Amino acid sequence: MRQFGAVWALIEEMRRENSQLITSEVFVVLMRRFASAKMVKKAVGGLGRRLGHFTSLLYGWCKEGKLMEAKFVLVQLREAGFKPDIVVYNSLLGGYTAVGKMADAFDLLEDMRRKRCEPSATSFTILIQALCGKDRTEEAMRVLLDMERSGCEADVVVYTALISGFCKWGKVDRGYEVLDGLIQKGHTPNQTTYLHIMLAHEKKEDLEECVELVGEMRKIGCIPDLNIYNVLVRLTCKLGESKDVWWKLVTTFKEMVGRGHLSAPQYGTLKELLNSLLRADKLELCKDVWSCIITKGCELNVYAWTIWIHALFSNGHAKEACSYCLDMMDAGVMPQPDTFAKLMRALRKLYNRQIAAEITEKVRTMAAERQMTFKMYKRRGERDLNEKFKAKRREGRERLVDASGAVVIVQLTLCNRVRGFTD
Repeated sequence: MRQFGAVWALIEEMRRENSQLITSEVFVVLMRRFASAKMVKKAVGGLGRRLGHFTSLLYGWCKEGKLMEAKFVLVQLREAGFKPDIVVYNSLLGGYTAVGKMADAFDLLEDMRRKRCEPSATSFTILIQALCGKDRTEEAMRVLLDMERSGCEADVVVYTALISGFCKWGKVDRGYEVLDGLIQKGHTPNQTTYLHIMLAHEKKEDLEECVELVGEMRKIGCIPDLNIYNVLVRLTCKLGESKDVWWKLVTTFKEMVGRGHLSAPQYGTLKELLNSLLRADKLELCKDVWSCIITKGCELNVYAWTIWIHALFSNGHAKEACSYCLDMMDAGVMPQPDTFAKLMRALRKLYNRQIAAEITEKVRTMAAERQMTFKMYKRRGERDLNEKFKAKRREGRERLVDASGAVVIVQLTLCNRVRGFTD
């Protein structure tokens, strides 16, 4: 609303009440607003009078990629008699690298040394991370050597950035070399370190390499986390054919559940696993997975139950889907309206009036407890199911049109080439 006077008053009130409330993130918000209002000089002038805010002000401009404004703050800082410290320089380094101005970042590093402000481990880390993100990993390795010569010890974060860079750009062997160097230096790799290598193996569909890597993690006491498990689950679902592979997948997932990693954000992994098992006709294994989830006491909401029931239904196991729907309601979870509608349609085809009546009666009771009419619930289920069906039909038609378009393009291209030859 451009009420900047009120903003300054609020900042002053925050400072009086609790100065810790005025964080760097607050200044990012302020800088964004001032920049959009074209009030750069006023922002610098207003905050410049509060000399303790210079560093945060500079950080805010760098975070927003406004490097000219950041340089102006630096000039103001020097004119006010302050000598820029390592925090100021690192903010500028981060700003330069964020917008890809690596030459300016290296010039700033030399300027720091000329002004007797020796680069810190953070300074070198900023440069290494930026170089690794731009496929300049060998330059990043040279910065690492410079870092060590300067007396700054590289930590796990630095080595992980290097491993990430090499793996991202398809140089997995170099990633392993850096990993060996990390261990030889006496550092312990963490889950993120290994994850970058595993993601590279996932791209190449190297399941055995991933399994071996998890074994190496366990040997050094690095317990796999959710991201590691997800890679194994995704890759096994994609490649799983033999019985042994599926058993390994289920064992991995059970371990993941046992460590408490299954919650709502991970339901996508659950859906992928269940559908993959059922498509491979591994119903008993699938039931074993669900039983493990239940017995481990995982808090399952309606979406988890829906994933399981719909997976069964979609893969031709309608009776099992109905049975687990009853289990869901016994657990106090009411099915979504479209789930109920889908099961009722299936039961009508199966002529199983007994189970249909049992499910209907329980749903009717649960609806009454939640102060909703069964008639509205049933109507909403039919409507949602019809809308999903229509959406799938539209998607199918769009894919058909796209495919037809691609065929036309290929035909036209061939025709043009033929014309070219005849001409």
